[in-house]
Amino acid sequence: MENNAYDIKELAHKLENGTITPEEMAWFEQWYQRFNDEEVLLTGSRHSGTNELKDSIFNRIASQMEAPAQPKRKVISLWRNVAAAAAIVLLVAFAAFYKNAILDIVDPVKQVDLTSKAGEHRQISLPDGTLVWLSPSTRISYPDNFRGAQRLVKLDGEAFFDVKHDANHPFIIQSGAIKTVVLGTSFNVTAYKDAKTAEVTVVSGKVGVLTSASGKNQRQIMTARQRAVFNKTDGLLVKENYPDAAKFLGQRNGNYDFEGASMQTVADELGRQYGVQINVDPRIANSLYYGHLNTTRLIGTELDLLCTVMDNTRWQKVGNQYYIREIIAKH
Repeated sequence: MENNAYDIKELAHKLENGTITPEEMAWFEQWYQRFNDEEVLLTGSRHSGTNELKDSIFNRIASQMEAPAQPKRKVISLWRNVAAAAAIVLLVAFAAFYKNAILDIVDPVKQVDLTSKAGEHRQISLPDGTLVWLSPSTRISYPDNFRGAQRLVKLDGEAFFDVKHDANHPFIIQSGAIKTVVLGTSFNVTAYKDAKTAEVTVVSGKVGVLTSASGKNQRQIMTARQRAVFNKTDGLLVKENYPDAAKFLGQRNGNYDFEGASMQTVADELGRQYGVQINVDPRIANSLYYGHLNTTRLIGTELDLLCTVMDNTRWQKVGNQYYIREIIAKH
């Protein structure tokens, strides 16, 4: 049997039960000599010494092990009565298998909360190498270290994700009532709390979106140029084709290309990006706009450009709100 064929957990149980073979024991001891986590674990630990750390680790591991036929005191008794060398080998074996539980004792995971300001586009890198572009007025929360079986983040707002592939650790985004699950791909999530819908648009790869809203378990699987739309009013999750998905590659940096969008749609998008209220004259609300806007610039610059392209319009600020009005020609 090759060395890499041995399973540490299996050998640890064999050692505990007294069924480990001499060959396995030799490999186990060799492995133990190479295993040197103890020094690292003690660094920055709240425990005063090695023995106190070992007791804390062992009690944590023992409480999580399934032992229906064995009362916990028997495990503790074994710890206290076996020879010191054998006990340390057994402890380290379980330490390898329950490494996350050990790290939670000596170096607890900290939650990171980041928020982008109104009008601010922000790019960040997560601990696993995933890249995220936050749109304005967006909040993201994630651990400073992904240790569990999944990589979980929480999002309120809009963000573009380029997820680092890891088939063994799914990447999950919790956005209100919906969850987005991926292994490695690029997609955009729009999930503002005050919006009537939440959307997940796939640029590349495959993404799953799940929800249990209204007591109904729903799931949609999307591939490139598709999106899932969750309606918060009726709790329905639907999938639709979205050929223009690549536009999010530009929008993640604040670049918007409108190809025949209504003035109301453009104003709503600008208002959301800048965190302001933009009111459109009802007489021009359905007029179509074709052009490019960059929301990393000052809002006045973009409103000037918008009104230059759209004939007979002007904008003004009254208090904290903006107004786009039609200019009535005088005869």
